[in-house]
Amino acid sequence: MKKLLVLLAAFSFSIAAAYAQTTPVKHAYAQHQKGDKAAKTPEQRAEQKAKSLSQKLGLSAAQTEQVRQLNLARYQEMQAKRTQVATPANKQQRHQDMKASKERYETQLKQILSAEQYTKYTQLQASKEAKHKGQHPQRKAKS
Repeated sequence: MKKLLVLLAAFSFSIAAAYAQTTPVKHAYAQHQKGDKAAKTPEQRAEQKAKSLSQKLGLSAAQTEQVRQLNLARYQEMQAKRTQVATPANKQQRHQDMKASKERYETQLKQILSAEQYTKYTQLQASKEAKHKGQHPQRKAKS
């Protein structure tokens, strides 16, 4: 009887240890979310980005509002494109569309910001990109 209890206890501990080592399954819709945070609306994202750029670049109230409107339009466009089903056939087209969208955004942002602010913005983007590439060294850059 004592051996049976010891065997049962050892079995339960081994099951618990094996269960603790499994990784949680990530769902496709939660791919870009951090933790348990809910996905933000385009309006919330635009407001947050405008506030961040305002603090980092020293934007005026008028510039902050223009940047917020620009970001709102961009995030709404991105959300609309995300709802389209991604297939291998249209993947390259979506990539080109996103690249063109980013170029339009950069051009419009350059018109809103002063030359000094835009230079600081490009430096911030470059450091952010370098940091991102440092976190993912195994990925190859596509041209």
